[in-house]
Order: sequence, then C-alpha cells, then structure tokens
Amino acid sequence: MISIKNVSFSYNKNKKVLDNISFDIFEGECVILLGPNGVGKSTLLSLILKANKLKEGNIYFDDIQLKDLTSKQKSDYLAYVPQLIQGTNLTCKETILLGRLPHFYLYPSKEDYEKVDELIKEFSLEEIKDKETNQISGGERQKVSVARGFIQNSKVVIFDEPTSNLDVKAQLDVINLIKNEKNKKQRSFLISMHDINQALSIGDKFIFLKEGRIHSICKKEEINETLLKEVYGVNAKIIKLEKEIHVIYEN
Repeated sequence: MISIKNVSFSYNKNKKVLDNISFDIFEGECVILLGPNGVGKSTLLSLILKANKLKEGNIYFDDIQLKDLTSKQKSDYLAYVPQLIQGTNLTCKETILLGRLPHFYLYPSKEDYEKVDELIKEFSLEEIKDKETNQISGGERQKVSVARGFIQNSKVVIFDEPTSNLDVKAQLDVINLIKNEKNKKQRSFLISMHDINQALSIGDKFIFLKEGRIHSICKKEEINETLLKEVYGVNAKIIKLEKEIHVIYEN
C-alpha cells in the first residue's frame, strides 16, 4: 500500500537525519517506528505527510508517487493524529467533524453528522461532546484527536507518539482505541512510539531506527535483548507470557 524507497533527508549539508530508509506498509498492518530520541522518527513521518519536502528517494501510495497525489487522494490514503492537539473554542463534536472535511464540499451532510455521533458513542465521549476542547483534559483531547483521525476514513492512520504526556489511564484508553480499530482490519497504521511494551501490545511489524538508519525490521517474536542493547544502549530482559511479550529494563 505504502512503499518508502531509499529515503534520505538532511536539514543541512553536514549531517543526514535519515539515511537510505526503505520499508513497506501493507493493508491491515500496524507498523511501529521505534528508537531513541533524535533518530529521525518524526522527520520520517513529516516526509510521508508532505510537511517536509522529499529530496532523496521516493514514497509510493500503491503505484502513485507522493508528489503526484492530489489533496483528495492524499486524504483518502492518510489521516494524521499528532502527539496532542491544542485546546480551542471548538467543541469536541465540531473538532471530530473536521475529520470529515475531505468528504464534503461546503457543508457537512446528514451522513457526516451521523458518523460523528456514532464515533462519539463508540469512544464514550457523550459527556464531553458539547464542551470546548480547551475545557477538557489532555487525555480527553487525545481521544477526540484519535476520533477525528479515524472518522476521516483513510486507508492509513499515522500517529506521532499518541500516548506521550498522558497519565496511565489516558494512555490505556488511547491504546485500546487503536487496538479496537486495528482488530476491524479495515485500515493500516504507522505509529511512532517510545514505550516498547505499548508498541508490543499493538504492533505487527517493528522498525528500529538508530542514527538515522534502519537497524532492524522484525516481528514481535524476533525482538531480543541484543537488539534492544544495540539500539538503546540499555540492558533489558524479554519476558514471554503465553502470546504476550514484555520488556523489563535492568540496571
């Protein structure tokens, strides 16, 4: 569905932030980007989203190059959920409705409003739907942001650190929303994350970046202590419980 081919990027001529990055995202797949701060995860997402201009390599959506996508085609392929949206005087319902903008011309239709109401119920946002987003908590705003991303009905949803700066309860809520959508197998995900255990709970394929390059692309069962030591420089132990894998860090 999406193919990243030999992508490199520099903010200046002295150092490449990304160096020859290549991987694919297939239909229904949840791909997790992992690695320390500063390895280029957010930069890579910005290139896919066209926030930064691609200079080296190519990105394909099916057989169409990223640079050739129309705005409508891009919205059909990609929705984006940032780390945390800022509060505004728009209500939660109005904010979620913004995700339907690619689907209507001047005004939202009855169907658009019905889809928003369905998602508000699914996400248990009924109590805050009419509140302005500057009047709700960060965790609630992130749930609204996820709802806005999902309601766009794109083929791929990109998340940049979806649980950062959230308390534990809010983190679990957001992870469960992603899990539930993933289980429907109707779309793909590309998610940049710091928390390896959260990543393990939702990911199908894991891409570890180190110093701007791909260190490893692997499945959950292929992640091991040596890989984590090489990428993060920390000692860790892998614990396997039935089908689940957990990472415990050691001194």
